[in-house]
Amino acid sequence: MNRHNALVLTALVLFSFFALNANGQHIADVHGTGTYVVGENDDVTLKDAKIRCIALAHADAIKQVFGELVASDVITTNVGLEGKDSKSYFWENTTLMAKGEWLEDTQAPVISVTYEENRLTFKAEVWGKAREIVQSQVELEWALKSGTPENKVPTTVFNHGDRLFLDFKAPADGYIVIYLIMENDEAARLLPYRNDTGGRYEVRGGKTYTFFDRTTNPDADQLRLTTQKELESYQVVLVYSPHPFIKCPDVSGDRNHPNSLSTHDFQKWQAKQKRQDSEMVIATQWVKVKGKKAVY
Repeated sequence: MNRHNALVLTALVLFSFFALNANGQHIADVHGTGTYVVGENDDVTLKDAKIRCIALAHADAIKQVFGELVASDVITTNVGLEGKDSKSYFWENTTLMAKGEWLEDTQAPVISVTYEENRLTFKAEVWGKAREIVQSQVELEWALKSGTPENKVPTTVFNHGDRLFLDFKAPADGYIVIYLIMENDEAARLLPYRNDTGGRYEVRGGKTYTFFDRTTNPDADQLRLTTQKELESYQVVLVYSPHPFIKCPDVSGDRNHPNSLSTHDFQKWQAKQKRQDSEMVIATQWVKVKGKKAVY
């Protein structure tokens, strides 16, 4: 190789290196294992079981190098349930939460099938290359408040019947949705409002919004947090992206009930959107609601 060609090759290598760093993504050799136990209620073929087992091994390999997309406090809800839904739920979210995507095998997967404790058990070992999915580092400015439109107080502890407000400052032009996850494993859509069928609420960068307040938006839904228990915990989930995203598949409510879907389906939607949009930010806050009989 002459000196000119060597310099061109070196320049190309350096260009590729800096381009890779600029995109914030990198490719790595990965190795992982996965186990899929066929449950009594699982209706899967042997081929499907092998595919699921390999998917779990891919996820394990990616997580060892790149980690996971979102915190597990949301994702692990209901993992302990019995039956088909629980098994499928764990598999779907395990593979969707891996913070990377599988590119190719560098060796053929090794799969073994055994009976363990009277259950058909598939185990896979995989080797390959994976690419990191880079998450946004944007810190969202938002706060939950109670009180009245004229006198709002930041808080995460509410009494039965208290009004809920939410202040949000958009970091840039974009879109948001807000959901409330309840202890009955239902995710209720709070924003967009019920009369909005678009599936996402558009915001302008630098502007501060106060949601659920008709003094700032006559079309706003007014919200009160209630409970029949002495103490109940809810989780408020705010999803923001500078890019349009696919509408969450919630079911239309009625005059007294917001659109909603199961926590399971809501988490599946989050995971799929997060994999497709590296700039999406999912932020959560826990709130406690004291019942009428609660004494502290």
